[in-house]
Amino acid sequence: MNPPIRRTPRRTPRRRLSVLCLGAVVLAACSPAHPRLASSPPASASAGVPGQSSLPDVPASTGVTSRPAASLGLGPPAAVVPSNVTETAALVSRGSAARRTVLLTFDAGADTGFAAQILDTLKASGITATFGITGRWAEQNPALVQRIVAEGHAIVNHTYDHRSFTGVSAHTAPLPAAERITEIDHADQVLSSLAGRSIKPWFRLPYGDTDRAVPAEVVQAGYRYILGWTVDSLGWQGLSAAAITQRCLSRAAPGAIYLFHVGSRSQDAVALPAIIQALKDQGYGFDTLAALGP
Repeated sequence: MNPPIRRTPRRTPRRRLSVLCLGAVVLAACSPAHPRLASSPPASASAGVPGQSSLPDVPASTGVTSRPAASLGLGPPAAVVPSNVTETAALVSRGSAARRTVLLTFDAGADTGFAAQILDTLKASGITATFGITGRWAEQNPALVQRIVAEGHAIVNHTYDHRSFTGVSAHTAPLPAAERITEIDHADQVLSSLAGRSIKPWFRLPYGDTDRAVPAEVVQAGYRYILGWTVDSLGWQGLSAAAITQRCLSRAAPGAIYLFHVGSRSQDAVALPAIIQALKDQGYGFDTLAALGP
């Protein structure tokens, strides 16, 4: 007589539960660590790119010494500048990846610094760049502004005196909407007068600080595009020229927009010749702001 057959309990439910748990773990591991990067921006953000921040040239008297460790943009950077901007300004923090070119931008808002040296380097290299200039800096350096224009560089409105719109980077109260627009208007008057023409439609935020209301306010002031950046040199952090060069070259990519500063607190001007030569050696060309559109 055969021994009775022992039937083991069915384990399908437990096995199925294990598979479901494993699937949940895999999904969790593949999900972005910061889901807000794929959703709406926070109340205050930086108009550069995720994970990068910038301390543009500001007078030392402001006491600003640091920036938030991370920043979020207003959404995916536009590779092609939209031509039908009507209600809110479009953030552009990268050019087209279809061409092996980069855009060099320099912010001026504190001291005269290395502005003349930077212009000499650009002229010797045959490069047309972009300068984000505050109205106050322009009033203090009219000859340099006129030289920038005469040598074919683009000028971007960087507000009158570089006050943070949101107060995040400067640790101050947010500016009311009327004051934000006044900052843009005042700079526009100064810069347009020195340039002898309109400098619209490009605007650059102080510190890159922004919030949900800023894009609409920029349009109210007559500007359609907010110029962000892809690569911040971080010269403002006190990096050596060698460190700035290494950082900028390691992040080179088609369409990259570089952010430098003219002020004496940064070694960007010292690093610039080596950066330009290395980019040329790698086959990069240099875009103008007009090449972004519209």
